[in-house]
Amino acid sequence: MADAGEALSEPREFELKLEFDPADMIALSAHPLLAASKREAQRLISVYFDTDDLVLQKARICLRLRDTGHGYVQTIKAMDGAAHLFDRPEWEETVAGCDPNLALAAGTPLEPLLDERVRAELHPAFQTRIERDVYRVDSNGSEIEVAFDRGEIEAAQRWSPVHEVELELKHGNPVELFRLARSLSAYAALTLAVKTKAERGYELAAGAAPGAEKAAELDLDRGMTCQEAFRAIGENCLRQVIVNAPAVCAGEAPGLHQMRIGLRRLRAAIAAFSKLLADSERDRIKTELEWMTNTLGPARDLDVFEAEFLRLRDSGQGDDASPATTRRVFDQSRAEAYGAAVAAIGSERYRNLLLDAAEWIEAGAWTVDASLRGRRERSAVDHAVKMLGRERKRIKAEGTKLRKLGVKQRHRIRIMAKNLRYALEFFAGLFPGDKTAARREAALSALKDLQDELGALNDLAQSEALIASGHGLGEQAKALLTSKEADIDRLLGRAQAAHTRFAEVRSFWK
Repeated sequence: MADAGEALSEPREFELKLEFDPADMIALSAHPLLAASKREAQRLISVYFDTDDLVLQKARICLRLRDTGHGYVQTIKAMDGAAHLFDRPEWEETVAGCDPNLALAAGTPLEPLLDERVRAELHPAFQTRIERDVYRVDSNGSEIEVAFDRGEIEAAQRWSPVHEVELELKHGNPVELFRLARSLSAYAALTLAVKTKAERGYELAAGAAPGAEKAAELDLDRGMTCQEAFRAIGENCLRQVIVNAPAVCAGEAPGLHQMRIGLRRLRAAIAAFSKLLADSERDRIKTELEWMTNTLGPARDLDVFEAEFLRLRDSGQGDDASPATTRRVFDQSRAEAYGAAVAAIGSERYRNLLLDAAEWIEAGAWTVDASLRGRRERSAVDHAVKMLGRERKRIKAEGTKLRKLGVKQRHRIRIMAKNLRYALEFFAGLFPGDKTAARREAALSALKDLQDELGALNDLAQSEALIASGHGLGEQAKALLTSKEADIDRLLGRAQAAHTRFAEVRSFWK
């Protein structure tokens, strides 16, 4: 990927995708840059091809044939949302008709997939019908194509609406995309989106409603610099945050949990590269990520409490004079907590956070600061070796005192274990080999167990706070809490055992 001040080279595209309310189309089109530009109206019908067993989707390759009204264009894209949110490889050619020309796949990631069976079984998987208004604008010397898309995705007799604006950099500085996005946001609410139409089409074809999504697979290359590695990791984390927001708005606990994980992973990534990212924006971005994490916290605490306590009570264990009242009060508290989370997701502050974080990852001051050049160009492998060794040493030393520590100190070690676990996952691709993988999995397993046992202790402390706060959870919940307190010694014993296992695992990164 090009640095902030460099033009992009083909065959890559750099674009931002933002969703908007269709009622705001008139307001958006009144933006001075658009009002002063010629509008080109297009009607596009795009057909996406795959096999019944989805060979292309599994390889994260998209094959699209588009009817522009003036001819057909075939596009092959890499759908690697794990590491490239805004900068994706694509190969585009004019073709003679409405069938794919597979000879044009030569030299693309599609070519290795095209054995005899795949060639014979490729067929339309889904399609999109889009009304597009295109503007070409100049923003401080950068040429940007602004495309407003309204229409639908159709798959298996199901439909999903499309209302989005794509800002594609044709030439110039990626910073100008973000500057234009903010300028457009002054005219209407725009929310950064990361799922392509192809991804949405595959979901629709499978009948899958937007739900919780774990982090996409991330595979760093040993030849990467620290700058390249952080960008890939940061984009991966940001995607996890964005794609789980719809599930949170639907009140789904797994989606909220995954969104919080995405936020925490991004904060852990910033910590892992803290000295590289030492610019004026780093601390502000961290503060906003923490704000969103904390906003989701009360809903998560109530979800955990429900799983640990209320379901036991609802199953009939113990006495409760007023179970219906207890459940009603609890549900009201949970609805209020989720309401606050949904309000935050719909807020201007959250929308700004997404744009600010994306711009900072891609083209923040740290990417051009001369004093940070050495850190940017440092080998990601060398950085990982030093960072992982340092954090492993800290946890080995701190974890020997678990039984002597209070709730806050144990929670701090839990966060340390969680951050190191994320870092081990981030950097996995930098240290290939079967022996390395075995040691990494052993370390990850031990850290997960340490995190889980300390997490159970922390959940117990949070549950005590919930009961003390007067959520109307009844004497039954207090009784369950008392029974849980008897498990503290057992949980600490398991945590110590996990810590010992972690300390005994040899460093795979040396």
